[in-house]
Amino acid sequence: MSTKEYVYNDHLKELHASEYEMREGEPDIRSWKVTALHNQEIGRVTELLFDDISHRIRYIIVELNGKPLNLVSRVVIIPSGLAVIHEKERLVAFPGLTVGHLASLPGYDKGKITIETEREIRDVFAPSKGIVYHDEDYNNPDRLYSREQNRGDNTFLYDTEVVEKVSLKDEMKENIERVKESVRKMEHDVDKFGKYERP
Repeated sequence: MSTKEYVYNDHLKELHASEYEMREGEPDIRSWKVTALHNQEIGRVTELLFDDISHRIRYIIVELNGKPLNLVSRVVIIPSGLAVIHEKERLVAFPGLTVGHLASLPGYDKGKITIETEREIRDVFAPSKGIVYHDEDYNNPDRLYSREQNRGDNTFLYDTEVVEKVSLKDEMKENIERVKESVRKMEHDVDKFGKYERP
């Protein structure tokens, strides 16, 4: 009996359980509606996976509503470079995604994305599969998901970075300093007012 060794990508982290957040000005697309080919609604974004070395969003986790598509409802992983964001509509579109692609995607098992899982995902979207997704960097894993953002007409490709959250401790320190500064100003005003009081 042979045992298969699983090599996990330990650099992929879920955004909600991390010490990171979206860069200021970038939309957090979690809970947004998701559409695919022919603007058909396929589910909702439940989570974002980022690489904790590059700090770039790599995958969008989608809770797939399979019933209207004659598929099993499940949670799937889609490369972020395929997503087109419609910010006003709070919509994530995957214009080239077909039912065949969705059926072929591996399910998402939290914290257990293997190198093999990533290969399976890449194979689903390989240029030979016919999707409108020309990827010159297909053989370069470091550049595979790198995309230029196009912010015309309120849409852009979802290629963004995450930044460290301001820690609660740092936030409290900042608040304390602001309160101290306010107290100093009030004391100064009281002293100033005292000089003008009549004896």
